[in-house]
Amino acid sequence: MTFKEMIQQLSEYAKGMSVLYVEDEILIRTNTALLLESIFTNVITAPNGREGLTLFEENTFDIVITDILMPEMNGVVMIRKMKEINASQHFIVTSACEDSSSLLDLINLGVAQFLLKPIQSEQIIRILLEVVKNIYNERKVHEFTAELKQDLLHQTTLLEQYKEVVDISSIVIKTDVEGNIIYTNDLFSKISGYSADEIIVQGHKLLRHPEMSSEFYENLWETLLNKQTWSGTIKNLKKYGGYYITDTTIKPILDENREIIDFISISNDVTQLFDLNDEIWQTQHEMLSLLGEVGETRSHETGNHVRRVAKYAQLLGELYGLEEEEIRLLYSGSPMHDIGKIGIPDAILLKPGKLDFDEYEVMKTHSSIGYDILKNSSRPLLQAAAIIAHEHHEKWDGSGYPNALSGHKIHIYGRITALADVFDALSCERVYKKAWPMEQIIEFVSNERGRHFDPDLVDMFMANIDQFTTIATEYQN
Repeated sequence: MTFKEMIQQLSEYAKGMSVLYVEDEILIRTNTALLLESIFTNVITAPNGREGLTLFEENTFDIVITDILMPEMNGVVMIRKMKEINASQHFIVTSACEDSSSLLDLINLGVAQFLLKPIQSEQIIRILLEVVKNIYNERKVHEFTAELKQDLLHQTTLLEQYKEVVDISSIVIKTDVEGNIIYTNDLFSKISGYSADEIIVQGHKLLRHPEMSSEFYENLWETLLNKQTWSGTIKNLKKYGGYYITDTTIKPILDENREIIDFISISNDVTQLFDLNDEIWQTQHEMLSLLGEVGETRSHETGNHVRRVAKYAQLLGELYGLEEEEIRLLYSGSPMHDIGKIGIPDAILLKPGKLDFDEYEVMKTHSSIGYDILKNSSRPLLQAAAIIAHEHHEKWDGSGYPNALSGHKIHIYGRITALADVFDALSCERVYKKAWPMEQIIEFVSNERGRHFDPDLVDMFMANIDQFTTIATEYQN
């Protein structure tokens, strides 16, 4: 999408929306406000957090754009107080590199959109378009939900009227006692692309997505045959490619003798909501990766180090058989493994030679520093990151730090990240060493099986070394 197209689309979505812009530097505030006023119906500015909070208490804003470091009240405190007034308020935070220490606080407050100063026009338009589209879609969902509830309220007196509303607003499928489809409504055909005749003749196999396992459908069928209602989420194939996701309820219909006559499935298309959730997750992952890169920059590492470690950890998690949600937490949390290095003095962190005993003891504290930064968050992703930061230098035989944990007492996230981090450290040049040849790395990892590393993980690593070297090549510095 071109810049001009983004501006046009943003202007369409932003109709009637209001913005509060808080920035203490008058030149930045003036120039950015001019851009905002060309898009939004109502733009109000404030020179500091205290005045911004006062305006927020007196008015309603769709978006709050704010700097972090400001006089009288900084952006973090202002956002925290605004969240107490409106927990669902949308924020965009502008920050300079020196503001990075506040980013974790903002992430914990639920802020997901950040702009790096100096602000570029295309950058702010892209972020604004994303936020405004989310607000627009939320309103449409709320409007649709309100309308649907109102319709149902007025139509519950007659069964036929209720059936009509369900048919219009939901996907309806009816199956016989053997599970063969005998009826579908128009909305099903509209969303799936299949006609009623096609699905009735060929059955569920047309819809079955490869990500939906046989075990999933076996459990579903067992629930229904036990005359219980089944509810859950199903991913389905469309006729002409792609997929759609439904929030589905299936109820057995019983006769007067409580024998099953047939089954009725009522579904709502929630594909956009799932896509939005995935987008939020990707944003969180991106922010933690950026923070990880900030930490690595201090030790003169490239951002690709945290990307490679994340990909190695993801692959090891898949090979180990972790659940999908755990793999996602591991993948997104692993970039924070060395965030504690922000607390290590440059003289030690950047020393080109070997550290002496006292220096090494200071360096070892980075795992505890990282844990202390992250441990108080209630968010699963940051909890996972805290575990990784704390335990990625523990060793299988108990000779690691900071707590000399051993074996399975080390969290699987820590065991996986330990192997991923060491593999990347050995295969890349650092300020204190040259990159090792792959044969030497493989020999080292093999020798550390059962000492530094989890034996099972080493076996998986060795059996799939080609996949790891592919990642290393793909994400070269």
